[in-house]
Amino acid sequence: MTKLDRLKSLFWLRWHYLMANKVLLYLCIGIPIGYFLPVSFIPQYQGKLLFLTFVLNFIYSMTSGCFVSIMVSEEKEKKNLRTLILAGVTLKEYIISIIMFPLILSIGSCLIFPFLIRVSLPNWPLYLFIAIGTCVIFILANLSIALFTKNQTQATLFGFGMTMMALVLAMLPDFIQNTYLSHLISLSFVGANTNIFMNSGHLALTDISILAMFVWIVGLLILTRYAFIWNRKNHA
Repeated sequence: MTKLDRLKSLFWLRWHYLMANKVLLYLCIGIPIGYFLPVSFIPQYQGKLLFLTFVLNFIYSMTSGCFVSIMVSEEKEKKNLRTLILAGVTLKEYIISIIMFPLILSIGSCLIFPFLIRVSLPNWPLYLFIAIGTCVIFILANLSIALFTKNQTQATLFGFGMTMMALVLAMLPDFIQNTYLSHLISLSFVGANTNIFMNSGHLALTDISILAMFVWIVGLLILTRYAFIWNRKNHA
């Protein structure tokens, strides 16, 4: 089987899984998007940059994060991951197949919600660049969680724990003004996504939060590679 054939098979596998798993659709897509869609029309939330930060962090963590950890951990439990590894699926092919649907859902949300909440963004290319980077962080982190944990329950608990961390970090700047806390947020996995809204849509490419975003992505790629190899040795 060629690389292209394997990718096509993986995409179809993901699509059929998504369509068949109504609970996952409701939990990771219906709840975050379905809840914030009507809330975004409430006047007191419109035009609030920090509210948009909270919304996007929650949506990213669910549609890019928990979505991945639940799906991959279920593949492990049903021995589908073992079958894929034995079929010769590489880490690159696996990540590409995993990343597509969550990324589409998250990027779609980040395009729609600024208009719904009526937030004006002066630098859309930078905003999209940070949105994609943040989504990739959530995807890789939850993929690593799913590959290392023993079952779906553990993966779900760790995934929701990451979601709670993202929400707390998004809300802290609105309640606490502290230099050390600002540095901590900047270095966190949602630092760039938080800072761009704290600075009214303006953020230099050399900002520490963007550099931290790159470090997170590289570090998580290394961790994911190790987790995939570990699964190949222990479960194949």
